Amino acid sequence: MKVLVTDTISETGVDLLRREKDFQVEVRPSMSREELLQVVADVDGMMTRSGTPLDGEVLAAAKRLRVVARAGVGVDNIDIGEASRRGVVIINAPTGNTLAATEHTMALMLSLVRRVPQAWQSVGRGEWKRSRFMGMQLSGKRLLIVGLGRIGTQIAQRCRAFGMEILAYDPYITAAKAERAGVRLLDDLTGGLALADVVTLHVPLTGETRGMIGARQLKACKPGAYLVNCARGGLVDEQACAEAVRSGHLTGVAFDVYDGEPPRADNPLFAEDIRDRVVLTPHIGANTEEAQSAVAVIAATNLAAALLGRPYEHAVNLPFSETQLSDEKRNYLSLARKMGYLAAHLLRDPVKECKVTLRGPLFSSGDEPVCFEVPYHYSPFTIAGLKGLLEFSHGPEVNYMSAPLLAADKGIVVEEGRTESGTYRNLVEMTLVTTSGAHEGVTLAGTITEEGRQRVVNIDGYWIDFVPEGVVLLFNNHDRPGVIGKVGSLLGAAGSNIANFALGRKNGSGLAVGALQIDNDVPDSVIEAFREDADLIWAVKVNFSEFHS
Repeated sequence: MKVLVTDTISETGVDLLRREKDFQVEVRPSMSREELLQVVADVDGMMTRSGTPLDGEVLAAAKRLRVVARAGVGVDNIDIGEASRRGVVIINAPTGNTLAATEHTMALMLSLVRRVPQAWQSVGRGEWKRSRFMGMQLSGKRLLIVGLGRIGTQIAQRCRAFGMEILAYDPYITAAKAERAGVRLLDDLTGGLALADVVTLHVPLTGETRGMIGARQLKACKPGAYLVNCARGGLVDEQACAEAVRSGHLTGVAFDVYDGEPPRADNPLFAEDIRDRVVLTPHIGANTEEAQSAVAVIAATNLAAALLGRPYEHAVNLPFSETQLSDEKRNYLSLARKMGYLAAHLLRDPVKECKVTLRGPLFSSGDEPVCFEVPYHYSPFTIAGLKGLLEFSHGPEVNYMSAPLLAADKGIVVEEGRTESGTYRNLVEMTLVTTSGAHEGVTLAGTITEEGRQRVVNIDGYWIDFVPEGVVLLFNNHDRPGVIGKVGSLLGAAGSNIANFALGRKNGSGLAVGALQIDNDVPDSVIEAFREDADLIWAVKVNFSEFHS
């Protein structure tokens, strides 16, 4: 397999890739875009940093590309949606530079409140004007951390040692985690800004977070506050920020990242009249020898594992990590996928709504690991159901990454719910509504027995019990004598042996649903004969053996 390294990466990571006998490693930093478009055509894996743009055009040119590893945290340079649609796994190294970014944030914070760079520049000019550099102590001040992830938690630990009161705003963490970090969790960003003496940002750049600190939020800041951004450019409206410093509403700001890098010469933060209240560095938060070595090793290790079919970590566009699910949840994941595939066989019109309801204690915690880089937050079981549904029409290339995006492209409204169990301890329900209306849709329910066997137990209100494996013949019939015998005779004449039979009735309907598991295939001509029979409403054949892992 060909692995392309497109940026300057620590040799510790590159050497790790070279030691894999199945890899042909090519190191090509600083390529032009034209060269990149040519070189990626036969590449299986890539390792990059922020200098390589992986947009739709590049991904389209990379016909064989399966995995991209980013030796660092941010993936702003990668079109995550397009990569997901093409089944390309994007891996980052979120832990390798945590300490480096934490320490640089502290360096910026201390430099800002004590005006260290400006004091050094004054001394360098031969001046001795101590009164110009009156600073602020951190002790006793209130810090707001926006984003209480790995770095935010480390910042909290260090600032608590400085004697600060720590607040945090992060809608994706629990109160229990904040309590463990010794932090008071807030549910309102604007309110937190009004309380804080120092604000520091530690969130990824997404559609949700872009511009999250704009003119309105800056106006809400406590007068005289300081702002530090060592996370991502684009989180802050730089023009509004410069104006807040110029007016004196903010005492000072420190930035390591910018909206567009390198920043333009006319960047508002470079303005001469605010230079004595601004500290700027050239995106060096992760630039330590230790961090660069660590992120290279993490990225290379996971890139190799993904390409070689071994377990790996830190995939930013996989909506969940299957290896982190329990055996029972993986079994339900497979069942949900089969239910989606089965439902697709029962529908005649395009789907416009999909609702998945998870019943029982297995699903009550909702603690399945979910990636927040993707633009949806569905459980693995909902995603598996969508994958099975779309595999019917789009084939096995539909994957867990692309299924929700493909559903959105088709205008399918997805809804998910969790509730208590009923007859069965744990149950997955899937309801699909078509463009012709709810009466033309289908509802399925499935469970796993204590022995670990998958069972479909309900089809449109007909309680039934069959194993979704091999070839299954499903039919809806008038509930009267002779129908089942007729079905058996037709199958026998075609040489199809019935392995198992299940029948479900619905009180008061006069109809029934049957499920026959067949040892061998059923000819299409037999299916057509069933459909034409006056006693049968519909009949479909589902071959679950067509599934591929």
